[in-house]
Amino acid sequence: MNTIEAATLSNMTISMLERTAMVLAEPAVEGDVHPPATRFARIVYRGPSSGTLVLGATEGFLRELAASLLGVESMEINIDIQGSDALREMANIVGGSVILALAGGVCEYSLGLPELVASAEQPAGTVSVEATVVAEGGVLRVLWTQYNMPIAT
Repeated sequence: MNTIEAATLSNMTISMLERTAMVLAEPAVEGDVHPPATRFARIVYRGPSSGTLVLGATEGFLRELAASLLGVESMEINIDIQGSDALREMANIVGGSVILALAGGVCEYSLGLPELVASAEQPAGTVSVEATVVAEGGVLRVLWTQYNMPIAT
């Protein structure tokens, strides 16, 4: 089983944004102050270890992401509908990248379904890794928590 560091998590997220949504982003500069995330999605994985991935985005980031995915102008995006769908899809894709990175050559993990949550609060456990990326429209924070024991189902 491999480990994931903040730079790895940031690079996975940026790669996904560029490859899937054609959104250009870069790692946040440490110490810079960014607006707080207002929308959150979580995805859980299970296998040799278990964990959660929580993505928190600003509305501006979600507008940019959803607009790029749908090929429309950002002002045409309904944050509650298309923005939420885009955030859940992004959680799914980044979650898949995380379990592939953890597994190395043989993937013994299963990925749950992404869900919207009210905040970035993690269940019992501490945030193992946190990465923040900045795009033209706003900020995305990715919080990964890994548990040594499987999560109860």
